[in-house]
Amino acid sequence: MPDNVGIAVVGAGFVGGQAHVPAFKKIPGSDLVVICDKIETRVKPLSEKYGVKYCLDYEEVLKDPRVEAVVLAVPTPFHFDLAMKAIEKGKHVLCEMPLAPTIEQIRKMKKAAEKSKVLLLPDLNYRFAPIYIKTKEMIQESVIGTPIAVHYREFIPAAALAEQWPAGSWAWDIKRSGGYPDFTLSVWAIDMLRWLFADEIVDVEWMSNYTPLKQFGGILGYNTMGLIKFEKGVAGSLHYGATVNQLASTSRLEVYGDNTNVLHAVWNNKIVLFGSDPEPKEIPVEAKGTRMWGHYQIDNHFVECIQQNRKPLVTVEDAIRTQEIAQKMVKNLK
Repeated sequence: MPDNVGIAVVGAGFVGGQAHVPAFKKIPGSDLVVICDKIETRVKPLSEKYGVKYCLDYEEVLKDPRVEAVVLAVPTPFHFDLAMKAIEKGKHVLCEMPLAPTIEQIRKMKKAAEKSKVLLLPDLNYRFAPIYIKTKEMIQESVIGTPIAVHYREFIPAAALAEQWPAGSWAWDIKRSGGYPDFTLSVWAIDMLRWLFADEIVDVEWMSNYTPLKQFGGILGYNTMGLIKFEKGVAGSLHYGATVNQLASTSRLEVYGDNTNVLHAVWNNKIVLFGSDPEPKEIPVEAKGTRMWGHYQIDNHFVECIQQNRKPLVTVEDAIRTQEIAQKMVKNLK
């Protein structure tokens, strides 16, 4: 086995600090060299907790010969510039989604990575989440026969949205972020569905309602719904919402089959099969910590691909195709 891969996690916010940093500390073959963030009061406690050096200057990170790969867990507006700098320095890059605000920028990132012969991996971690891996296995086992329809809904509390992205922040600036938070957050599930059915979405129609929520600082509570059609015939609907309270927060995937059976993947820990038995059958899915939504698994895959010079299971083209679907909701905002 080749030497450990030197990793720098850039961005000590929620995803960087609670998913990537603890994951890379445990992954075999990974050496978490440094955590980088502009805000010292945020990165220093994380550095002390995990016993890892911290840095406030990204340029210093790129100069460190021990850093072979950079994990970008920063806001979308910074993805393109930071990724391009890392790629030009010959560093591998694992980048949060959306990869960049525009498809044109993503194609430039892809071209640069190919030229520098480094890996650019989009962090489409839903493919690695145990809940969806188990759902896909059951579909492949013909538990529901042939899939014919799908529904996915993802509701986050309005209070949580306002805390993460208050009114006036980058997430509400279409030019900087590529779209509103519904666009930003939609890409994981869209890609997951493409992977789940091994098929491409060939048609989509989005409709949105944006409601100013004065009690949460004036953010736009969204309800964005999309009708989708896959090449092989599966029809589907998507609903992204952020006008609910904590009790109504949920993530739910429903897959309907031609044998009249139905699968529900609820949150990240339970699958319900509505089959021939008198009562629905509940199948628990056990995953804890950074493994629940697949962060540990995709981080581990990143390290293995670098060490073994392997082609990744998820590619920049996957990110592009996914974002092409998501960006169609933005046309209604211009």
